[in-house]
Amino acid sequence: MAYLMLVLHSHLPFVRTLEPGLSLEERWLYEAVRECYIPLLMQLEELVASGKKFRLAVSLSPPLLAMLSDELLQSKIARMLEKSLDLARMECQRTKNTEFYPVASMYLQQLTEIRRYFLFCDGNLLPAFKRLAELGYLELFTSCATHGFLPLMKSREVQRAQVRIGLKEFARHFGRPAAGIWLPECGYLPGLETILREEGVNYTFVDTHGVLSSLPRPRYGIHAPVTLPGGLKVFGRDPDSTSQVWERRGGFPGHPLYREFYRDIGYELDLDYLAPWLPGNRIRVDTGFKYHAITGRGEEKEVYRPELARTLVKQHAREFLQARCKQAERLASYMERPPLVVAPYDTELFGHWWFEGPWWIREVLEQAEQYPDLELVTPSQYLSLHPENQTVRMSASSWGEGGYNYVWLNSSNDWIYRYQHRAERRLVETCREYTSPAPQQWRALNQACRELLLAQSSDWAFIMKQNTTVEYATRRFRQHIDNLFCLLDQLDRGRLDEAWLDELAKTNNIFPWLDYRLLGGELAGNRGNGGPALRVLMLSWEFPPRTVGGLARHVHDLSRALVELGVEVHVLTCPAGRAPECEQQGNLYIHRVAQHKLTASDFMTWLGQLNRGMLELAGVLTRKYRFDLVHAHDWLVKEAAAQIVASSGLPLLVTIHATEHGRNNGLHNDVQRYIHQQERELTHLAGRVICCSAYMATEVAELFQIGRDRIEVIPNGVNVASVQLDEKLRGEVERVPGRLVFLGRLVPEKGAQVLIQALALLKSGFPHVHLLLAGRGPYEQALKELVTQCQVADRVEFVGFVNDLGRNILLASAQVAVFPSLYEPFGIVALEAMAAGVPVVIADTGGLAEIVQHGVDGYKVPPGDARLLARYIGELLNRSELAEDFRFQALKKVKYHYNWLQIARQTCAVYERVCGNRSGTLGVGHA
Repeated sequence: MAYLMLVLHSHLPFVRTLEPGLSLEERWLYEAVRECYIPLLMQLEELVASGKKFRLAVSLSPPLLAMLSDELLQSKIARMLEKSLDLARMECQRTKNTEFYPVASMYLQQLTEIRRYFLFCDGNLLPAFKRLAELGYLELFTSCATHGFLPLMKSREVQRAQVRIGLKEFARHFGRPAAGIWLPECGYLPGLETILREEGVNYTFVDTHGVLSSLPRPRYGIHAPVTLPGGLKVFGRDPDSTSQVWERRGGFPGHPLYREFYRDIGYELDLDYLAPWLPGNRIRVDTGFKYHAITGRGEEKEVYRPELARTLVKQHAREFLQARCKQAERLASYMERPPLVVAPYDTELFGHWWFEGPWWIREVLEQAEQYPDLELVTPSQYLSLHPENQTVRMSASSWGEGGYNYVWLNSSNDWIYRYQHRAERRLVETCREYTSPAPQQWRALNQACRELLLAQSSDWAFIMKQNTTVEYATRRFRQHIDNLFCLLDQLDRGRLDEAWLDELAKTNNIFPWLDYRLLGGELAGNRGNGGPALRVLMLSWEFPPRTVGGLARHVHDLSRALVELGVEVHVLTCPAGRAPECEQQGNLYIHRVAQHKLTASDFMTWLGQLNRGMLELAGVLTRKYRFDLVHAHDWLVKEAAAQIVASSGLPLLVTIHATEHGRNNGLHNDVQRYIHQQERELTHLAGRVICCSAYMATEVAELFQIGRDRIEVIPNGVNVASVQLDEKLRGEVERVPGRLVFLGRLVPEKGAQVLIQALALLKSGFPHVHLLLAGRGPYEQALKELVTQCQVADRVEFVGFVNDLGRNILLASAQVAVFPSLYEPFGIVALEAMAAGVPVVIADTGGLAEIVQHGVDGYKVPPGDARLLARYIGELLNRSELAEDFRFQALKKVKYHYNWLQIARQTCAVYERVCGNRSGTLGVGHA
């Protein structure tokens, strides 16, 4: 017993013009409808009518769905079918009494039937596919929005939008969700499975090596699906079955008796005769009227004989099935389950490149009944029979030449990505910015999204690589990118060209239902029971007004943003002066451990008391409320978090803001080793770990030996308004020429000593340069001694600790802010300076390096390099126009990438993943 899964992937790029006749490129759709889709549907429906049982999987890409259902294109195809019928009649007349007449007569009969079928469907083939699916013969699924090659997209939001929009378009046409998705070009990149599963996708396909290179190595190779972390099922292409059809020389389509594709009357007959059929009455194109058989490799070709080809198709179908039976027999000897053979093909191969292809598919489906040990199966049917499959991790792959990204990223097309990535970034930022757009802004944002999606079609890069219609592919890409940037520029200026927008919306009208917010990121949303979307128990040892470091501000701002998105947050924390033990701010509840419970004088004992107090508070709260998860911040709340999740069964999410090993450049004493162990245990308890930077994620994964796939990177945020002075103070505080500002704890890893050395190099060239060092710490005395040694005592002022207002005043007066850290998990102070409109120079280290794009919105220097630090500070002091540009770009980045609402949305998405299978019941039964 074995299974055979035949899969047809159907896709064409979205091509649509307002011209009355078919453009050259719109003929791609016409040819596919005439030669592939209708012949295939006719063959399948004849099988159904004859009582045959079969199973076939068919993917229909969203651009194809959009074009097949478009009334303008339907009318063009109808007119083109009429013209083709006229040409067929002319050909029958021309070839009468010649050896070509039987072929011309076949074309006339075939076109008559195709036109009749097209009119019977009212020009829309999708209901025919839907009908066959509802009868159980087809399993339909889809692809990404515009068949964009996901591995080469830079933005996760745009990758998700490609998936989400594709699924929505499919559901719109077929009234149900697609169970699977065809990754464009079978392009897989680790991490895409998370997006696919979150969007409800159950399965996908990759090329052979995509599965075979998995770890651990799949025990059944490609002859059973594998499961990726998160549950996505992946089917691998079987090379033996596909090579029989795909191989250029040895495959079935190359047989001498089959029709020759490259001999067409469009290039051989007189122009005057063909003129009524040709574009512009003069451009030679394929007509579909081809009279010769392949014959051999030479120029001499025999006349095509359809009756011989039909007989050969039956033989080739039989050979194909017999080969699968032999293959299955061989495989069964070492498999504990029936082997599966997955044979995927491009639908457009059958009928266009291989004229006899639809006949062959019919014969395979019909003859399969004669092989009882070989059962036709669809993806969902197979997975219902074999739901448990080996879990593996896959590396990147595609089914293009070389097996990876080469076809879509090479010297012929690499130039497109600098525009595409810039467009992704800017569009996502703009979509987030417009929370309540006016109607015309709404239309412009939706159209901008369409333009990006259309620019991302994998077809343009493929055409450039294949060197076919390169000029068209280049023009289409540039056109969509230019349209997008022009729309965004008009939005920025507040002046939309409505007439031009109307024209764009009529021409590039793919996905008329599109909502731009799909690209800006969404919260999963309220679950419709009247309660909060989520209820979270959050643990932090500090919370305003008690502020020791940046952790307090992070938890405060994050929790407030979560509440704004509909999440109910209960924070457990330590007492803070006169702050009440229980405080409510909307859906934000702060529960402080009673002061009398914290009696210890040494910190570790005090910390144990705090954790016991938190545990007591949690006991009271969990009896009153039903929480969805626990979110713990750093090791200081580890004991409470561990006992709460142990007693309640709640999932645990942990944010690690910094590590003891990183802070101290190693572990040098028992206290540090104890803290390190607490951090390790806490991360191993967590379902997921959040880090504020990719640097921190790598550090945490390596230090605590946890899988990188369990770590989410979500940056810290900053509230722009909170770092800017009010209107009254802005008039009183002026920027002081030559003033440098440093804010941070005075500890070696913050690098203030490097800045002092750089100041000594600057003073001769900049007589007014001076430095304000704001902060306290154990390294302060050493820094004062260094100031004296470097002979800059008259240029440095130790300001000490500053509150938020003091920080804002310092930043408002600074010409440059400098953060030369040697170790920095994130670097919130740099973000605050950028939000305050101060150009920054930072050390290229840790998470700090991820904030600034060198030479665009700030400068980066190697950590510890005082000479280079001095050089870049000097450039900003000298070049006011450059400093102004940095300020503008940095402030824009902060607003769009580091705003707390966006960070809260990302956190909510992690909450959903942590809750896992509980997600269907989140919020139900809340008090």
